[in-house]
Amino acid sequence: MVWGFVMKFAGLGAVLALVLSASGPSALAATHTIVYGPGACAGGCVNDGDQISELFGSVPDVAVQNLRLADGYVPVDGGLNYWPGDFSGSSVAYVEDSSGSTRGAVALFNNNLGGGYITLVSADFGGYPNAAVDIGWELYSTTGTISTGSVTTNPTALTTVNFNVTAAYNQPIVLIFGPDAYNGGVQNIVFRFDSTRPGAVPEPTTWALMIAGFGLAGAGLRRRVRAGVTA
Repeated sequence: MVWGFVMKFAGLGAVLALVLSASGPSALAATHTIVYGPGACAGGCVNDGDQISELFGSVPDVAVQNLRLADGYVPVDGGLNYWPGDFSGSSVAYVEDSSGSTRGAVALFNNNLGGGYITLVSADFGGYPNAAVDIGWELYSTTGTISTGSVTTNPTALTTVNFNVTAAYNQPIVLIFGPDAYNGGVQNIVFRFDSTRPGAVPEPTTWALMIAGFGLAGAGLRRRVRAGVTA
């Protein structure tokens, strides 16, 4: 399963690199927001729980990958799902798995051939069904763990967590939330890309190794398994 995912993204990274090589560099710095709305699914999100497009939220400089992580931080089929409401009064991206031990992840990969930095600015979290839910979050890059923390959702409105962290030059950054990513969802992920210095984009295999390394990282982390709210 992991090897198939690694090869899949390695090929994707190579294709995106070729496209960007032809299109040239973008603006010096730009801020983007990933909003999980009806257009987040291929063909449009129609039903509750529809699967979000794997690359939804991607922009010319940054490839976004919406992922589902099983125990051991291993990427598995399914990705993130869309729910139109009831998560602190909002639509969100969540994981359609009520086991209480499955995490969601949003990975941001540098695809600018001139190099640059990715900064994860903030994200909003919501709890189902419009409830106070404890959600843990972790930030990773190929350089290791950047930061960890948790948030308790507000039943009536999304709760914003301000990260304001920048990955190392030319490195990706990954936001992981859970382990109950079924009752806790994410929305409005704000990130910034700054292409102020020249450099080489890391090989797609480097990105893939980072994802595969979640399994090793997960083995050393304290697990917070909480009883989930039954939808």
